[in-house]
Amino acid sequence: APEDREPAPAAPEAPEEPDRAGASEEGRPPGPGPALRRRRLALALLAGALGGAAVLGIADAAGWRDQGETVIVKVQQGSSSIATRPASIQSILAKVLPAVASIRATSEQYDPYQGYSTQVVAQGTGVVITSSGDVVTNAHVVERASSIKVSLEGSTGSLPASVVKLDRGADIALLHVAGVSRLTVANFADSAKTVVGDDVIAIGYALGLSGGPTVTDGIVSALGREVTTSSADGSTVTLKDMLQTDAAINPGNSGGPLVNSSGEVVAINTAVASSAGNGASAQNIGFAIPASAVEKLVKSFR
Repeated sequence: APEDREPAPAAPEAPEEPDRAGASEEGRPPGPGPALRRRRLALALLAGALGGAAVLGIADAAGWRDQGETVIVKVQQGSSSIATRPASIQSILAKVLPAVASIRATSEQYDPYQGYSTQVVAQGTGVVITSSGDVVTNAHVVERASSIKVSLEGSTGSLPASVVKLDRGADIALLHVAGVSRLTVANFADSAKTVVGDDVIAIGYALGLSGGPTVTDGIVSALGREVTTSSADGSTVTLKDMLQTDAAINPGNSGGPLVNSSGEVVAINTAVASSAGNGASAQNIGFAIPASAVEKLVKSFR
């Protein structure tokens, strides 16, 4: 979807140093060609507090702060043809849903104003990648959890899971559910074949709603986005080469799949922009980690 453009400034400004992570000034990215506009967006990672709290509360519950952050826009061109929408979304879901898991991570958070700790349960989503119980999700869903429960599609209960390894800088975590076998495994797409305009479906446990995952559809809006966000302790994390989508994703979608028309996972949903930092609301701007990057990182975990 085309992006609204702001009016050109009345007079040119003097060149500035490139932005540091989290800075708000405009600058020029390295390399040839025209300067690309940087916009400050309020970004929230998508691990949701149960009960559908406001975005700020959800971000804080996962250990992340909802603040204005710099998004460096860098669109990379693709050469393959645009994927064709299938006759039935249900045919895609039949392939993918058995490999989608609900994740509930319990953590203790200390409130310095109240002087005591409270228990917080965050909702996220995971993707089954081995038949023996390996599940991939976002690191921010589980990194501070003292207890993790995973519910597989079609099951009536939940199973305990442990963190095999996580990479906070890449926002990817590998979980393992013990004592299971013959699970349906998701197929990952070749990210090099994903282009702007491809149809996609987002699947995840948005807002922790009961009755199964939420399914929304849209397109790949852009490739090669660079997004910087801040954690609760003030440190910043920059996620590079992110895929942008207009498929509706909400708190609770974190770690869930973004799926193409062939039923392959093209990316892992991670963050959503809630505002442009100038009071204007951002709409239909979500970010996801490309499948090839996820696969490469998970292989290094083992």
